[in-house]
Amino acid sequence: MFVNCRNLAGALALIAASVVQAQAEDVKLKLAGILPAEHFGTAIVGEMVKEIESAGTGITIQYFPSGQLGSGEELLDDAKFGNVDMVHANIYAQADQRLEFMSLPFLFSTAEELRSAFLNPNSTHYSIIREILADHGLKLLAPVGEGMIGMVAGKMPTNVQGLGDKGMNIRVWSSQLVKTSMEVLGYRTTTMSWAEVFPALQAGTVDGAICCTPEWAYNTFAASDVGAGFIPYNAFLEYSAIYMNAAKWNSLTPEQQAVVQAAATKAATEIANKAWERSDGFVQKMRDKGYEIVEFSQEERDVIKSAVTEAVWPTVSDIIGQDLLDRLLANDG
Repeated sequence: MFVNCRNLAGALALIAASVVQAQAEDVKLKLAGILPAEHFGTAIVGEMVKEIESAGTGITIQYFPSGQLGSGEELLDDAKFGNVDMVHANIYAQADQRLEFMSLPFLFSTAEELRSAFLNPNSTHYSIIREILADHGLKLLAPVGEGMIGMVAGKMPTNVQGLGDKGMNIRVWSSQLVKTSMEVLGYRTTTMSWAEVFPALQAGTVDGAICCTPEWAYNTFAASDVGAGFIPYNAFLEYSAIYMNAAKWNSLTPEQQAVVQAAATKAATEIANKAWERSDGFVQKMRDKGYEIVEFSQEERDVIKSAVTEAVWPTVSDIIGQDLLDRLLANDG
């Protein structure tokens, strides 16, 4: 029997296309986030979801914002093992000691430096995060640099502008660099996950927490009448990342990958740009709620920076590795 090869090839192509389309329509992703509901970034991530779903590549996303599925510490493991497909959350060094480089004090000081490091996929900073997450079976879609953070104080410390004993026990996240830095400034420290901070500060279990940009500080604490003041040390970066389970990413078609990547990059850029623009307004909102906002002279900031960097930076290579430190120092951070 004679078979028209051209017709057969066309039929096979149609069958293959229908199979790909059927597979694409069946892609369902579970996305977890940790931003408070009031945080502008929650809406931006929501728009990211809409953009992906409306692209017509067959992806639907179930979005769980505001820490519904756990803290940043928990979500990294959940994504690693496939319990969630996609995450927007902070990433911590408890998952990998090399991630301590994200907590280097005074690594950034301007919005321009932050944008250069976080919004350029070819930057050293971006590349290192991508490589570390890949080692854990995760695909980095975009790092997010929101700005510099300060300390929410349940009571105001003594000698706040200086280096002496502050008479306070404060929360730090799981970073030896942050712990050492705050102890240099005169605080006693307790390592605590983000999910524990609000109830601990509210109950007085800790006297303060190094944690937040002004917007985070207002929405999470001041708006709920928790805390007495805000101390903008600006030594550390408020950072997070949008990432996926690598196996799930690899299961997507190239077209789907392009849509997800573009939407994630757009969301990360919007969050970073808006965070810096909104900072001053939330400082004033904290004042309106009765918060005391500590102000530093440039001389006081220089003393603090010098003391912290001299104590902390010489220890960095032992924690993150000399090769990684050399890359940071040789390039754009």
